[in-house]
Amino acid sequence: MQGLPWSGLGRKDGYACSLTQYLLADALGLSAVHVNRVLRLLREAGMVTFREGFVAFDVHDQLAGLAQFDPSYMDRKGPLLP
Repeated sequence: MQGLPWSGLGRKDGYACSLTQYLLADALGLSAVHVNRVLRLLREAGMVTFREGFVAFDVHDQLAGLAQFDPSYMDRKGPLLP
């Protein structure tokens, strides 16, 4: 089974992202102000760093916990739907 084309491009330490906050907000259907505030809170909490098109996860486990992220859906095994 083929994985999603973007699946596996990130790493535990971060990923390359050339999107601006404005483009990210537009893609998510959120206001640029809201995206800016959330990203600022993540930076101030020491969870992420944004530098030269790279998003670094400074404390991956805390960030995954905050997002309630469950990586099991990305295992590329079995059917996508139960």
